Amino acid sequence: MPLPSEIVVKAPATTANLGPGFDVFGMALECPSDKVTVVPISKNIEIEVSGLGADAIPTNPEKNTAGVVAKEILGEFSLRTGLMIKLEKGILPSVGLGSSAASAAAVAFGLNRLFDLKLDKEQLIRLAAKGEIASAGFEHADNVSAAIYGGFTIIRSYSPLEIVHLDSPQNLDVCIAIPEGPILSGKTEKARSVLPKAVSMEKLVHNVGHAAAIAAGFATGDVDLIGRSISDAVVEPARAFLIPGYQKVKENALRSGACGVAISGAGPAMLAIVNRNKADVSNVAEAMREGFKSVKVGAETFCTKPGKGLSLLEVKQ
Repeated sequence: MPLPSEIVVKAPATTANLGPGFDVFGMALECPSDKVTVVPISKNIEIEVSGLGADAIPTNPEKNTAGVVAKEILGEFSLRTGLMIKLEKGILPSVGLGSSAASAAAVAFGLNRLFDLKLDKEQLIRLAAKGEIASAGFEHADNVSAAIYGGFTIIRSYSPLEIVHLDSPQNLDVCIAIPEGPILSGKTEKARSVLPKAVSMEKLVHNVGHAAAIAAGFATGDVDLIGRSISDAVVEPARAFLIPGYQKVKENALRSGACGVAISGAGPAMLAIVNRNKADVSNVAEAMREGFKSVKVGAETFCTKPGKGLSLLEVKQ
């Protein structure tokens, strides 16, 4: 059977960390998503970008997460071909919703199908994580793991890579609030530059306990446990000053019924966990918007829930 002439992949937005799970926890979101098309061509890697924030996304394959992953896979498997990669961005870049990871994961997934490489999910994650060097300056797998598996993921180990995947409770809703502002290049690197170099035993104990409880909450389907455990004593306090209105947004969301609030990834988007059986997710979203408004910052808000991983939209022979 001839290889496909074109692969089209849907790649979900993701949120990472969920408070105390820095570089370990990830969760796929039902929306927004990207559409990524991969087409074999005679030579070179070419990238076209359209959609949200397209002007801020490099098309040089060496500086684009999708291009880095494509080059890695072509080299590792000695594939003598070029590629045209079309990124239709529905995920705004540089706000903490895994936009770069969506591109990287989608290309790994698409090339696996295109060339019948027979890679399993952890192999795809290893390759997709290499793309994050282009956006964050180093490999990290929290967002790409969630994009590939869907639901909630835990990176138990980076070396060797081992991922734990759990489904999400049916009554878990998510509110996202993205403050208005310019799309900043190198945002993730800046967010990492403010992190503490040492951690007290007290803060370590706090984060281990809360991270373990989040995992237990997903395993048992307890949204309230997940929400009240999204409390980070290390990374989030160091980054809070980067987000105007951070404290007010958090207070408003909790007062309106959210059971937990955190910075989404490296931010500046903020995420609220809502138990659908106990609170109206639209009220929480409005409260978060008002929190940003109180410090004279506009914000886009939307409601979603945990979603599935990458999926094939189309295969052309």
